[in-house]
Amino acid sequence: MAKSKNHTGHNQIYKNHRNGIKKTRRPRKMSMAGMNCRFVRNQAFANRGMTKLTAEEKAEKLAAQKEAQKKVDEKRKAERQG
Repeated sequence: MAKSKNHTGHNQIYKNHRNGIKKTRRPRKMSMAGMNCRFVRNQAFANRGMTKLTAEEKAEKLAAQKEAQKKVDEKRKAERQG
């Protein structure tokens, strides 16, 4: 007995392009699935704390954060060089 045909891709490309192959939509919010749950919880509490701040307190906090980030960047640079 002859073998029967198992698969063909005939006409599939044509059918796919009839409506156009579209790019997937990017999500507005990044998924937290698979992230460290302790980090996710802490991030949520930190965001809640930021909503209660006044504009001046927020500016101070952001300035402190940038300074801390500069220190971390300098430390990394020193580790890479030395």
